[in-house]
Amino acid sequence: KKHGRGCSGSLGRLMHPLVRDLYKRILRVGRDYPAGVNFVREKAKAKFAENSHLRDELEIKRAIAYGRYMVREMVGVIKLRKYRTMKQRYYA
Repeated sequence: KKHGRGCSGSLGRLMHPLVRDLYKRILRVGRDYPAGVNFVREKAKAKFAENSHLRDELEIKRAIAYGRYMVREMVGVIKLRKYRTMKQRYYA
């Protein structure tokens, strides 16, 4: 049996494919997040556990839409950090 990163365990097989994709996307974006990937992973795990009771397809899609919005917000924070770093290095 393979252990390690990702959702390869029994939970990964039970997860809705869009939910699994969102989780992977969050972790991928979390690599560059200013607070670090561990912070992002813990927050994502908590939020996914909070929504694990959802069974209705419409509610799942709403939660996924909110998650994608949060990914876009994280990307915005990352871009802002990179811009500020660049500005500080070259224009200060």
